Amino acid sequence: MRFFRRKAEGGLTAYLRLADRIAYARVDRRVAVPRLLAAGEVAVAGENWREALANLHARGPASLVLRAADYRLRLVDAPNVPADELKAAVRWQIQDQLDFHADDGTFDVLAVPHPEHLSHVRQLFAVAARNTLLADETALALAAGLDLKIIDIIETAQRNIAARLEKPGRALAIFSFIESGGLLTLSLDGELCMARTLAVNPAILDGGDLGAALERPTLEIQRTLDHFDRQFGGIPVDRLLLAPLAQVERLREGLAANLALPVEVLSLAEVLDTSALPDVAALPPACFHAIGAALRREDTQP
Repeated sequence: MRFFRRKAEGGLTAYLRLADRIAYARVDRRVAVPRLLAAGEVAVAGENWREALANLHARGPASLVLRAADYRLRLVDAPNVPADELKAAVRWQIQDQLDFHADDGTFDVLAVPHPEHLSHVRQLFAVAARNTLLADETALALAAGLDLKIIDIIETAQRNIAARLEKPGRALAIFSFIESGGLLTLSLDGELCMARTLAVNPAILDGGDLGAALERPTLEIQRTLDHFDRQFGGIPVDRLLLAPLAQVERLREGLAANLALPVEVLSLAEVLDTSALPDVAALPPACFHAIGAALRREDTQP
């Protein structure tokens, strides 16, 4: 199945399969302001994933968001080949960075914004996942009665949310927690520019000395912002938004004390119509990326 398939009519149900549960969200894109219809988590009894997926009651198209461990995302220089040869060229370009043979994987590419004033070579994101994993996920969805149309990744799900909050001519940074740590993305003009996973766990918010615990993550965030400034010729980063979670205000205060740009808590009510779920800020954190995937834009370029 191809990554980032564009057509997604009506309400789209997006889901992530986590260790013992499924996080999901359903968004109606048929209205002027996308409307969040449902979101939450479904527990999985043992290994009965089929039954749990069936409980999503997805009547329209579905989108699976792969776990970070299930794919590889690499930023590479765009090869100088015709557009119809791009994926094939990238496939071999990143072969040495994969733990499987290129013939055993499915690949896709995402263009990285390249403003006219930049002189360095264009770049793109290459995404790769094992064919066997994609086949297994597709078979599982089919067995559960889902109409799986899209296979997505966490970084583009976060990008979809950023795209609705960006300001013209300014980049936007978003930080969230995922299974493998913290995810920092920077986007510009509705497209992903940078993505970095930081070695930080939300458990730090429960500790006493948050300042010390945030020293390393704050340094890594600042380094990423500095790298963005060098790569994108001084395009300003408008602000850093933090995905909703328990004690997020404590995290905001800790980061804002040591970063030069504004740090704010992201409000999903500014992204889409959440009137059907008035307590949207209390949703489990993993629902954030399910909502982002369900917000996908049909005109998104890869």
